[in-house]
Amino acid sequence: MPLRQRYFVTRDNRLRMRYVTSCMAVALVGLFSVLGVPGSSMALRIAEDYKIAYKSEPVVAVQEQALVQSVDPIEAQLQAGISRAIRKASLAIQKPEQPRYKELVVKSGDTVAGLLQEAGLSGSESHRAVKALEKYYDVRKVKSGQKIDVHFKSGDDNALQFSKLSMRLDPIKEVSVLSTDDGAFKAELNEKELFPKLYARKTRIETSLYGSAARANIPSAVIAEMIRIYSWNIDFQRDIRSGDKIEVLYEAFETEDGEFARYGNVLFASLNVGNRDYPIYRFEMDDGRVDYFEPDGISIRKTLMKTPVDGARISSGFGMRKHPIMGYSKMHKGMDFAAPTGTPIYAAGDGVVERAGRNGSFGNYIRIRHNSKLKTAYAHLHRIKSSVSKGSRVRQGQIIGYVGTTGRSTGPHLHYEVLLDGKQVNPRSVNLPTGEQLAGQQLKRFKLQQGQTHQQYVSLGQGLKFAQSGSNLQDKSKTSFQ
Repeated sequence: MPLRQRYFVTRDNRLRMRYVTSCMAVALVGLFSVLGVPGSSMALRIAEDYKIAYKSEPVVAVQEQALVQSVDPIEAQLQAGISRAIRKASLAIQKPEQPRYKELVVKSGDTVAGLLQEAGLSGSESHRAVKALEKYYDVRKVKSGQKIDVHFKSGDDNALQFSKLSMRLDPIKEVSVLSTDDGAFKAELNEKELFPKLYARKTRIETSLYGSAARANIPSAVIAEMIRIYSWNIDFQRDIRSGDKIEVLYEAFETEDGEFARYGNVLFASLNVGNRDYPIYRFEMDDGRVDYFEPDGISIRKTLMKTPVDGARISSGFGMRKHPIMGYSKMHKGMDFAAPTGTPIYAAGDGVVERAGRNGSFGNYIRIRHNSKLKTAYAHLHRIKSSVSKGSRVRQGQIIGYVGTTGRSTGPHLHYEVLLDGKQVNPRSVNLPTGEQLAGQQLKRFKLQQGQTHQQYVSLGQGLKFAQSGSNLQDKSKTSFQ
């Protein structure tokens, strides 16, 4: 049966209401379905009502006009419902999602527990997290600037719950606290694998030792280690002059991505002092001891260190002098090293402590017996290290006390004496025994290792020149080694 135009439009060419409302109902159902908003059943019921209302055809104009009037309130309700649904959906879309990750930065006065609560953890969760952290880290020692990364996860009700926190302690260590499935908090310590690198450097000393080293990219820690190694026969405070040269091969440990972690050992060093070379090589002996040896296999370690305190100046030498307090000339039976209060003092050699405590005008005083003939004494100390007492054994280079001005003293300094057969002698001129001599298979092994180490230095140092003022060498002389 052919469809006539009057089935679709009214006499004034308006679309019949049955089709308008049907389309609106279908559109409303679709909108509710997309937005997931309850109410689609209402739209279906409305559509069904219209379907029933328009079953009989044709409808006279009077009936149709009445229908239009009756539908107007329903249409208004539909429009209001659509508006409410759109507003609700818009609000749902615009509501910002809570962040699943927060980076916290500790400021002065902050506590770890307090920061975690500010980040969204409950008081109980913060307490448990800190308790777990303490397995690897003392939260009371947290410093300003420390970063704490906190991660969250969605719970059953879509609320965010604590998942994990992590703190990077140094370039290689990171401590984490994880929330397990059973609600427990578990701490883990992760350490990055370190890889050793070799660096070769050289420089000519000009105005200062550390300044010249810095221009050649020699770390201050490496220079400090060289001073310690050479302390048996070189006094860096007095023997080093402008024009002297330094060469060094040292280790550094880095992460896989090249981040520096720490320095390793000095494997080779050479000082050119007053046109005389002092090359040394690191070597581990058969019994596990490690020392530095000259090319002929003789240890540079002497019975006594040349200087038992770093960075001090000689304020008074050995010999006759006018006493600064008493005012008359008197034999000064030691050497005075002026240094700031608290500067560490080292045992000049291995030995046993004979005396440690107050000693009249010497103030706080230590005397060490090194062998049957040789002793050293240290006076005017600010304090004596707690581990040092009469009868205790000390090792060469061990800190035994700190510079001070106790007793009869005009200012902070170390009064240092060397006693040979019970008599004070000039520390700078005393003839001390040479170091240990390698022999046999141990000497052969040292010679082989010495050649390999020297070749590494030559290979890495190709193209390097002695750095002078104004030079700006880049860190290009590094490589991996096994």
